[in-house]
Amino acid sequence: MLDSLMTPPPEQVLEVTALTRLIKGQLEENFSRVWVKGEVSNLRKQSSGHLYFSLKDTGSQLPCALFARDAARQSFELQDGMELLVLGDVSVFEPHGRYQLIAKIAIQSGEGRLQLDYERLKRKLAAEGLFNADHKKPLPTLPRKIAVITSPTGAAVRDFLQILRRREFAGEVVIFPAKVQGKGAAEEVVAMFKHVVASDGFDLIVITRGGGSIEDLWVFNEEALAREVAACPLPVISAIGHEIDTVLTDYAADKRAETPSGAAELISSLHMEARSRCEDAESDFHAWVKGYLSDQVSQLCDLSARMRAIAPDRRVQYINMQLDEMESRLSSNLARRLSTEQQAINIFGQRITQQHPKTRIGVACQHIKDFSRRLEYAKDLTASKKKEKLQNLHHRLENGSLQATLKRGYALIQNKDNTIIDSALLAKKEPQMKARFHDGEITLKNDS
Repeated sequence: MLDSLMTPPPEQVLEVTALTRLIKGQLEENFSRVWVKGEVSNLRKQSSGHLYFSLKDTGSQLPCALFARDAARQSFELQDGMELLVLGDVSVFEPHGRYQLIAKIAIQSGEGRLQLDYERLKRKLAAEGLFNADHKKPLPTLPRKIAVITSPTGAAVRDFLQILRRREFAGEVVIFPAKVQGKGAAEEVVAMFKHVVASDGFDLIVITRGGGSIEDLWVFNEEALAREVAACPLPVISAIGHEIDTVLTDYAADKRAETPSGAAELISSLHMEARSRCEDAESDFHAWVKGYLSDQVSQLCDLSARMRAIAPDRRVQYINMQLDEMESRLSSNLARRLSTEQQAINIFGQRITQQHPKTRIGVACQHIKDFSRRLEYAKDLTASKKKEKLQNLHHRLENGSLQATLKRGYALIQNKDNTIIDSALLAKKEPQMKARFHDGEITLKNDS
């Protein structure tokens, strides 16, 4: 009775696949185009070009898939430990019943709003032709008087001047002090540009500072400063931060140096001036984002709804993930099979080597040598024992001889006929006897 009450109606029972698909539909409908921030871990690259990884923080982790088509659009290579902002759709991989993020866009975390503003302003100025190569002025081969706009107390200007001195630069260098970070810094740098242009005798301007975060370098991404650099009638070298740092003044200037030290080397070396440098960054990934999210947002929503209904892309992604999984299993099985076969070959090789006539002859020869050594040892041992026994017998024989007995203090009593007298009764009957010692004889007379 209780079992019948606890048993649900058949129409309320879902198969695992059906429940998984319901969950998948809910997730894909409610978690489409979400931004997620986290650290990359367990990055795995497939031969197909697909990337699989996890985004994690201190409390959880999220499986992610970045398919080859979207991965090819990335301007940087993903690595474990990298902080990312990822835009994608939450979906479910049905065979494992595991939800995951199908990534579409990834940007390095820390860029954030400033990075987006940087890319937007860069596209704007580039569209105006502010960065065009045909507007670039050639640098003087041997500048006689250089204006350096920077912080007079920073390490950048010290490195710049030190390299010029070391390379025996003969021109004149004038420092125009300006703030290179913080509020009002852009206005000070622009004012210094105008001051240099208004002065006489300068044939090159260097704008420089040391490295820092995107916030520290933001003064050199200000639109007013970029326009001032581009419009400057004098040639301008932009040497901001480290080699990996890129700011808008680098594009607006006539020449970009990777570091302040690099600017000094560029100025003081004729052959360095011949080196060509790429002055435009690779195609702007964020241009695609802006157009995708603003101009075509309505069309995208309509297409997304239709695609969720027929889901050919998801089907292809599902097949791709199955292919990747099968590839991994096939590679693993093949490696195990090859390892097993190699072990069998090694065992057969060892057995063949052991049964080879040459090996067996060698073993037999070794046995013969061992037996010969044992026989020689036994012979020497037997001879030694016999010799020792013979010596013992010789000693015993010597110790039992008449001469040895006489040496121990005994004497041999004989009559004149050399008959041994071995009792006192016989001695009384002999009138004369002789006593033989080990070292001679004496004559004894019987007076009794």
